[in-house]
Amino acid sequence: MTPQRSTRRSRWRLAIAAATAALLLAISGCTGSSLGGSDNTNEEIRIGLIVPKSGPYKAIGDDQAAGWRLALDKLGGKLGGRPVRVIEADEGDGKATALASARKLIEQDKVLALVGGGTADTVQTLYPLLKESGVPLIGTGGRPSTVADPTYLWSTSWLSQETGASIAAYLRQKVGEGRVWVIGPDYIGGRDQIGGFVDAFRKAGGKLANPGGEPTWTPWAPAPTTEFSPYLTKIKESGAAAVYTFYAGASAVEFVKQYRQYGVDVPLYASGFLTEGPSLTALGQQAKGIYTALNYSTTLDNAANRDFVRRYTAANDGKLPNLYHVCGWDAALVLDKAIAEALARPDAPAATPGTTTSPTPSNATAVSPAASPASTGGASGELTSRSLTAALSRVGSIDSPRGAWQFGSQNHTPVQAYYLREVAQDGQVWVNRTVQTLTTLGS
Repeated sequence: MTPQRSTRRSRWRLAIAAATAALLLAISGCTGSSLGGSDNTNEEIRIGLIVPKSGPYKAIGDDQAAGWRLALDKLGGKLGGRPVRVIEADEGDGKATALASARKLIEQDKVLALVGGGTADTVQTLYPLLKESGVPLIGTGGRPSTVADPTYLWSTSWLSQETGASIAAYLRQKVGEGRVWVIGPDYIGGRDQIGGFVDAFRKAGGKLANPGGEPTWTPWAPAPTTEFSPYLTKIKESGAAAVYTFYAGASAVEFVKQYRQYGVDVPLYASGFLTEGPSLTALGQQAKGIYTALNYSTTLDNAANRDFVRRYTAANDGKLPNLYHVCGWDAALVLDKAIAEALARPDAPAATPGTTTSPTPSNATAVSPAASPASTGGASGELTSRSLTAALSRVGSIDSPRGAWQFGSQNHTPVQAYYLREVAQDGQVWVNRTVQTLTTLGS
C-alpha cells in the first residue's frame, strides 16, 4: 500500500467518525428538554417558574412562588425522585414581558416544563408558544376561556368562569326579587369571572341592577382602574339589593377601601380574590363581613390543610397561607407524580375518556400531545416534555389543602369544591372563614 493511499484511507476514516459524531449530536438535540440514560437517577431536571415579579400582581406572584418552594422543600428538592433546578423569570403584567421570559426559559434554558402564570392574559399569550415548543405549562393562576385546545396547559388553579358561577344560585336565593349590581375589570380574566356569575345568575332567574341590565366594566388598559368613586356613586343610587364583583391585586384593595369610604350600604359579594392573601392583609377590618366564593380557605378541616398551614406558618413567622400558595404547592405535587409516572411508563399514551381516573363526563374528549422537536423521544428511562405531557393525564388524585381533586379531561382544570367564605376575625388575624360548601365544578 502506498503512503498516498494510506493517507486517503485515514482521512476517509476520520470523515466517517466526524459525520457519526455530528449525527449523534443532532439526534440528541432533537429530543429537546429530556433526560435519558441507563443511570440517570441523579440527573437534574430543569423547571421554569414564571410568575409576576413586578407590576400590579407582584404580591400574588410572590405567594405562588413561596407555595412552590415550600412543596419542593417537603419533597426534599426532588420531583419524581430527580433533583430539580428551578429557573425563575418575571411574568410582569403579562403579554410581551411574559412571552419574552417564557421564550428564554424554553429556548435557552431548555426547561422540561413551565410552572406559573398569574393572570389569564399571560396564559392566553403563552399558549401558542407552548404548542410550538411542546413544553407544558402547569398554570397556577387565572385560566381563560379562550384556550380551546388545552393539550399543553394543565392548571392547578381554576377555570375563570367557575368562581362566579359557584355563588350565583346562592346569591339569587339571598336577594329574592331584588336586583344585583355587577362590576368588574375589562380584560379576559375579568370578563370570564364576571361572565360566569352573570350567566349562572340569570339562569337562576336573577336580574341585574345595572343600567340596561348589563355589567359595568372598568378600564384595564393602559393601567387597571384604581379610582372607583363614579361607579360607587351610581351603585348607592341604584337601589340594588347586593353588589357582586371581581377584582384582584391593587384594584381589589382600592375597590374595598373606597366602598367603605363612600359609605355604600349594600351587601358586598365577590369572587374570593377580592379578599385573598395580600388583599386581606392590606384591608384588615375594612373587609369585615364581605362574602366571597373560592376553592380554598385556611379554615378547611382536613389533614392535608393542617399539614400545609403548619409548615407555612412555621416558615413565615406565624402568617397564614392563601390560595396562591396552595396553587404553587399543588403544582409541585402534580409534577412530582407526573414525572414519576413518565419515568415508569415513558411510552404510555395520554389517558382517554374511557380510562381516565378523573371524575368527568363519559363523553369528555381527551387530547393527545402532538410531537414537536422539543418533545420527541420516550425511550425506557427517558424523560421528555412529550412523555411528561402524556403522564399529566394519569396523575390521579392530588391530596391538596383545598381538598382532594383530580384533573378534568376536557379542560385540564381541577374538579373541585367551591366554598362560601365570610371575612371574620380569628384572634388577632382576619381570615376568610368557611361558611358552607357551595358546589363542585370542573371538567
